[in-house]
Amino acid sequence: MMGASTLILGALHGNPNEELNMDDAQASWFGSLPYFCTPLANFASGFVQEALGRRGSGMLVNIPIFAAWILLSFADSIATLYVVAIIMGVCIGLSEAPLNSYLGEIGEPHIRGTLITMTSTAISTGMTIMYGLGVFFDWRTTALISSIFPVLTFALMSQIPESPAWLISHNRLDEAKKALCWLRGWVGPDEVEEEFQNLLMYAKKSAKEAKASEKTGDIDSKTDCLLMTQLKALTNKNVLRPLRLVLISFTITFLAVVSGMRPYSINELNALNSPVDPKIILILFQILFILGAVAYGSFLRDFGKRKIALFSNGIAAASIIGIGVFCSFFLDASEYPYLVWFPSILLLVINFLSGFGLYALPWQLMSEVFPQAGRGLATGISAAWTHLVVSALIKSYLYIKAWVGLSGVMYLYGATTFLGFLYYYLYLPETEGKSLEQIESYFTDDPDLEEFFSVRRSPATDAEKIGLRSNKEDHSYGSTA
Repeated sequence: MMGASTLILGALHGNPNEELNMDDAQASWFGSLPYFCTPLANFASGFVQEALGRRGSGMLVNIPIFAAWILLSFADSIATLYVVAIIMGVCIGLSEAPLNSYLGEIGEPHIRGTLITMTSTAISTGMTIMYGLGVFFDWRTTALISSIFPVLTFALMSQIPESPAWLISHNRLDEAKKALCWLRGWVGPDEVEEEFQNLLMYAKKSAKEAKASEKTGDIDSKTDCLLMTQLKALTNKNVLRPLRLVLISFTITFLAVVSGMRPYSINELNALNSPVDPKIILILFQILFILGAVAYGSFLRDFGKRKIALFSNGIAAASIIGIGVFCSFFLDASEYPYLVWFPSILLLVINFLSGFGLYALPWQLMSEVFPQAGRGLATGISAAWTHLVVSALIKSYLYIKAWVGLSGVMYLYGATTFLGFLYYYLYLPETEGKSLEQIESYFTDDPDLEEFFSVRRSPATDAEKIGLRSNKEDHSYGSTA
């Protein structure tokens, strides 16, 4: 879904030969509508996944996705394209929270960061396929072929188990143990008994804490709904501090990867006199993203998120400013023909860095930094914020470009990315190799600054880490048991 707008805008934006030719206003609306609609779906997905499960809600969303692809392939008006954009935005919002919840609940601590990185790689793989189809087929045929993928996804998801934590929260204990056995490699029940008991124990502990809160007046179960309970928890500074970090990190990321330009990439590459077919460049973007994600997974445990984030943001800021310099001084400089490769190379570098930590970092932080109380609403707000930021960047891009030119846009993005580098240097904690309890301590009034910036393995054993992950990450599910 995420690559469709780029291909469609590349074919329809400013193209009088197309029946559905779009002007700047229509193009900006089509490119940004999915991201305007996604936040509302993000909030709704929290209730949907609690009712239907992580797997169940993830399967269900494939039905409207299939319908959107079919509708897109036969679109006969701009209004129809807007409807498709809205459906896609809603589907993205409904699918993100179940996916992240599922990975957070099934993943062991030592692979949690890698699992989340793999989601970015999977998205990029899908976009590579989309752009590859765009090289050989027109956008309508590409949409029709793409309708196969939600069908395949639905079928494949039917073969995996539901989250054990969600099953326990709904008192389906036998199913939960079977799911845990499957997820740990088709092992016997005895091999997962310790982890299973930890999940059960924490579910009981969460229920006791909820009752204690009622007695102290923190939560009035008779009058407060789940949303009000989450809102109360959100006022706690131990939730607000990590929430601020996550929201700022998402903003930095989408500026650093030049998200505002992405739906218009084909036209912008043509404006930059790309020596290669822009559709080929788009495929190279995704290949380099995947290579960057592989490299990120390889270096993550040794160097940690903080050092990689500083490296990636620093290089990205320099690359974006470099594109601005090219646009200011060398765009029409025929005496330097070899420089025509310069902006394309810098954009390729940015896409490699997108995989090398830029894109994955805020999602990893979102899965790690929030305390158990208020985690549900905080993650929903964070996911909604991502799409509000992207929609604002996409919607404003063409207008800012008309005002200050492409070079001005690049200088603006580059300068804000550099400010993001400074923010990370001052405030980004190191979370790699830390238990969730250690990470939560960073946002108290008296954090351990040495621990805050260091990459250090948790002193717990592997078995204890599994139990700690289960205990800490399952609070929101145990509280509904």
